[in-house]
Amino acid sequence: MKNLKIMALLVVAAITTNVFAQADRSGDTSSSLSNKGSKEYIVTAIGTSTLNPDLVTHVVVVGSSVDEDSDQFFQSGLIQAYKYKEMYKDHQVVVISSPDVRSTDNEEVLEKFNLPIIKQIGTNFNVYNLVEEMLFFKKIASFDYYGHSSPWAIKLAKSNGTIEPGSHKSTLQKLNSHFTKLAYATLNGCNGGFNIAPELSSVWKIPVSGSLTSTQFERLQTDGFYKKADRTREDYVQVNDATFTSPLDCSVGVCWRLKTARKNYSSYWGNFKDGGLSFPKFFCNFDNSDKRCQKSMALQMLSFTSTTSINLNSSLEEYKAVVFDYLCSTALDKSYFTKCVNGIKNAVANNSLRFQAHPGNALDCSFKKCNASIKCKKKRFFGSGPRGGSCKVITTPNSNPTTIVREYKAFLEGWKLLH
Repeated sequence: MKNLKIMALLVVAAITTNVFAQADRSGDTSSSLSNKGSKEYIVTAIGTSTLNPDLVTHVVVVGSSVDEDSDQFFQSGLIQAYKYKEMYKDHQVVVISSPDVRSTDNEEVLEKFNLPIIKQIGTNFNVYNLVEEMLFFKKIASFDYYGHSSPWAIKLAKSNGTIEPGSHKSTLQKLNSHFTKLAYATLNGCNGGFNIAPELSSVWKIPVSGSLTSTQFERLQTDGFYKKADRTREDYVQVNDATFTSPLDCSVGVCWRLKTARKNYSSYWGNFKDGGLSFPKFFCNFDNSDKRCQKSMALQMLSFTSTTSINLNSSLEEYKAVVFDYLCSTALDKSYFTKCVNGIKNAVANNSLRFQAHPGNALDCSFKKCNASIKCKKKRFFGSGPRGGSCKVITTPNSNPTTIVREYKAFLEGWKLLH
């Protein structure tokens, strides 16, 4: 009987450990068990096999797929990296990742996309060695993260590899003097806008965007980017001649993007039915008297992986088209996107700023924070922290939704300030 009790406790401990190990996973991705991932991370770059500390640098970080997901996170980071390289030919574009792709060695992931392994570090990918890698570069113009995240942390590695800006403040602040004047960061993962983006903006003193719901992979189709359920493989293109001025073959990883979903989050952490936003919200938790926030937002928009390639010489209408792609969701019903575009235009024209694109309760957000918090029950067994499935959004009904229109106007103001 005593042995049976011990065995029962061991089983409970094993189950609980497995749950805790997945506690910072969230997102619309498929799952399948595998054990091929390794305790390492790799540094690569676009168009070069060497690194130069003096060049203006764009850092793209792809988090772990925890051996359960495909390489879509990695491809979502690659399309952004190639976009930067086309825009800024004299800049350096570095990708740092512990891919941990399902049933695939990390080296095989880079080989598939014909990327050089510049550095392969045999240690767990965490905030400390990420900062150490980034400190090598003297002029960092952007930081883009693609991967799993929770309302509190982004996930670099399968275990013991999260970034929590509040807890890692002193480590992250070492990078502050390495950012360029109009540097920015984007967090492309679920729920990064609730706490991580506002906190990271305060720590780094740069604009940081994050989602306030789940994120989803979108594939480039014959008429734009759509999630799988909205199109079929027959609509897939094999060459991306929309995002890029010079077409690139999809085989190099430039036909998937990660975009905020058009629904409230409902996954591992719980059902956030009481509020969200269906676009990545920018936060600027610093002195913005010089409108640096709006300028950086506009600069980021030039590199957004859209269906149109733009630059500072593009027309205002071309720029607006990309902003609408950023703010408005596509759907099987094409009128869904059109209604969002027209709704924003009308709200600006009548000066009410009132328009709601997000289904349900659209959160009220400023550049500092959103009028919402996440409340969870604590874990039942070992350790502390939030219990999966128990979390919910704490907010009030927003009877005057203006966040999406104010964000649109900020993007337009930034465009004008850059000219």
